[in-house]
Amino acid sequence: MQEETGQLNRRTFLKLSGAAAAGLAGRNLYSQVPGQENTGPLTSRNVPTNPIVIRSPDLEVVLDRHDGLPYEYRLLRGNRRMLGEDLGKPILVTFYDKSSGTIKNAAASVQKLSELKDHSDLLFQIPDGSQTAVSFVLAYIVQEATLRVVLYAVRESPGYELIEVALPRLAAIREEDGPAWLAHGDDGGWLATLKDATPGSLKPNTFWGNVSATLPVVMIGTDHLICVQETTAFMDGTTLSVGGEPGKRRAALGTTKSHRVNGTLCYDMNTGPGTPRNCGNQQTPNLLIEQESSCRLDFLSARDDKTPLTWLDAAKLVRKRMPPIPNHLYDNAFVYGIRCDEPSYPKPSSTFEQCEQLIHQIAELTDYSPQIVHLWGWQYRGKDTGYPAVQEVNQRIGGYDAMMNLMQKANAYNCIATLSDNYDDAYRSSPEWDPKIIARRPDGELWESRNWTGENSYIIGLAKYMVGPGMERIRYTCERYRLPKTTHVDVLSYFSIRNDWDREHPASGIKNLREGRYKILAEFAKRGVDVSSEALRYAFIGKISSFWYMTGPGTCPFGGAAIPLLATIYCKSAVWGQSGRTTSAADRVMNTLFYNGCSHAIVRADMDLNDALDTFYLVMVPWFQLHARNIESFRRDGERSVIGLEGNAAIDIDWNAKTYSASLDGSLICSEAGTFCPLDENRIAFYSLTSQELTAHLPAGWQASEVRAAKLTTTGPERFQATVEGNSVRANVEARQPVIVYKNEAATRQRR
Repeated sequence: MQEETGQLNRRTFLKLSGAAAAGLAGRNLYSQVPGQENTGPLTSRNVPTNPIVIRSPDLEVVLDRHDGLPYEYRLLRGNRRMLGEDLGKPILVTFYDKSSGTIKNAAASVQKLSELKDHSDLLFQIPDGSQTAVSFVLAYIVQEATLRVVLYAVRESPGYELIEVALPRLAAIREEDGPAWLAHGDDGGWLATLKDATPGSLKPNTFWGNVSATLPVVMIGTDHLICVQETTAFMDGTTLSVGGEPGKRRAALGTTKSHRVNGTLCYDMNTGPGTPRNCGNQQTPNLLIEQESSCRLDFLSARDDKTPLTWLDAAKLVRKRMPPIPNHLYDNAFVYGIRCDEPSYPKPSSTFEQCEQLIHQIAELTDYSPQIVHLWGWQYRGKDTGYPAVQEVNQRIGGYDAMMNLMQKANAYNCIATLSDNYDDAYRSSPEWDPKIIARRPDGELWESRNWTGENSYIIGLAKYMVGPGMERIRYTCERYRLPKTTHVDVLSYFSIRNDWDREHPASGIKNLREGRYKILAEFAKRGVDVSSEALRYAFIGKISSFWYMTGPGTCPFGGAAIPLLATIYCKSAVWGQSGRTTSAADRVMNTLFYNGCSHAIVRADMDLNDALDTFYLVMVPWFQLHARNIESFRRDGERSVIGLEGNAAIDIDWNAKTYSASLDGSLICSEAGTFCPLDENRIAFYSLTSQELTAHLPAGWQASEVRAAKLTTTGPERFQATVEGNSVRANVEARQPVIVYKNEAATRQRR
């Protein structure tokens, strides 16, 4: 397959059937590990002659001076070793020959090198016939127990362009090495034992191929030695594979170093299921990515034979370098959306007047806990209309004055009412429609996307948009609508990487990220407005604090079991919701506890508030207490998962029995029976889906004679009798009827 695709020119590619083209574009065309190698006997690399050895006080890396790949890693603590590239296959380089319109592959070998104690720079010159097509340098840099691999100094001869450099097996383990395993961050995290793993590789993303956009972290290891790779370049690929015969399985991790976007491929343009991909042609540019291609491999060696290593040890290492959350505004807020209007609705689902009523009712039912409310469909004819214009407020739900009145009145309910906006989609019916700001597909046509609520959208090229009208739009939005502390910009984080094949203004996903998406965040921040967005993405860690959801849960190509890898690494860096449909309230809570993702509610005036109440009390209230605590331990016993958190907190889930519990300082705060959890130092919340008695631990300093309680209703609190016995407080709650127990009378007056 490598040789066939290596000579596939653009015209031939476009003649492929839609199904074939989609299949080719859906995976890494130039993988060094064809599918058949995952199931049969594997080859082995010979010991290199006269190797390059670079070292730090903790780590020695043995490099093959001929093909430039790691042969072996030697951890000086414990004198432990791990294989590098283990199949004897060279680096594979993909480049483009402009004269023939052909994508070509070539095996790389080292031409020159510099060799110092702790790093080595290897020069590769890739020939095409008698001339050099492209050249580049791979730098291997050792510091402590870390190896960094960097691609730089790319030179492209006239008529040639470098696409990518594939190193899919930078490190490998074998069954013979001991109790070996592998882990990755897709869908929140997965762990598989090597002896039981299904041969295969990480599944590609429909939009980005082998780019791991959410958590580009993979691991291989045993109980004595671990290698964890973090792919730090946002458009570089992350590879993890399992191959070999039973009893002789191997797992390997690595990366694809991307220099340009391959314009010969066919791409999913998010036009909906079953629609054809869009393919390049002779004029399609191979977009320059413009980010240093790099990854890092960290090695952990067990201190002794009595203390085995696990994936959690590696995850803790990675989380130490994650940036802190930029804004704590969302930490203890009930974040939800109100669906106001859409063009297809015969009448609005929520006018601004009704939005105020909803916010007031939820304030009463949550004891005036902080709320952040996103108004969906506030503009023009409702959700997904009018963009990129934002000058008109939807008249059908009240118009400008009514919306500003709502945003002002929301403060009285301890609520920030703000907008749900969108900077990715544009519509021909918009008063600010301008084809010059629309991104281009690989074939050069305007990027027409999907029909979300009545009209096909077009994708904005954000780098060029923010040079033009985007800056003024942000100023206008902040000033005209007096945005209060935060706003939601949908889609912005979901497509952290979005290319623009505009011949006059080409922009890779990196350019659109830096000059578009990051600029939007910065301009709002200058005006005191923090931006939340849609999907949790690696490129936005440290830049966005609150994401509507993470991806998953899903399935793992290697089998194995789910682990809270994402929650371990990102806990102090962001807050996020939980995606994926659940079949019961118990499933929602268990997923929240396991993945640290609080599911968000969407409400309307024509629905009851039971779902919102379930979300707040069953999901959010325990989450408020647990989400910012680092995971310190993890144990799985069959279908039971036990997570230990810092601050003497714990989570216990039985996935088969659908039972769960969480505790603080040894006292339960929730279970499948319901919630009986502190809201703060002065309040305890009680809530259940069924009528029953719930018991909570009485906090230190509370006096039984001073305790007060209230049943919360939409019209205000009603007195309620709770029973205090010893160190416990009991409440006989009705189904879906929240009860708050207060420390004293003064606490009941602090609810506003």
